[in-house]
Amino acid sequence: MSKLQVQGYSNLVKDSASGGVVNNDPQAFIEYQKKRKIALDKLNANKALENRVSDMESDINNIKSDVKDMKNMLNQLLLKLT
Repeated sequence: MSKLQVQGYSNLVKDSASGGVVNNDPQAFIEYQKKRKIALDKLNANKALENRVSDMESDINNIKSDVKDMKNMLNQLLLKLT
């Protein structure tokens, strides 16, 4: 596999067999990894927040249902008392 320097870019080489371009700058790779980790952390935080909101919506709907049931029981009790 021979590598050819990409003209105008000191940190890029082209693999003559596959035609792929490779960045030889290790610092650029480290920066890429850091940015990717930050992006994944944000994505995971957003997913966790969405899950919390979904759980809260479910809890609210359950409370609404419980309140509705209690209202029905109270109405039935009032009907029996009158």
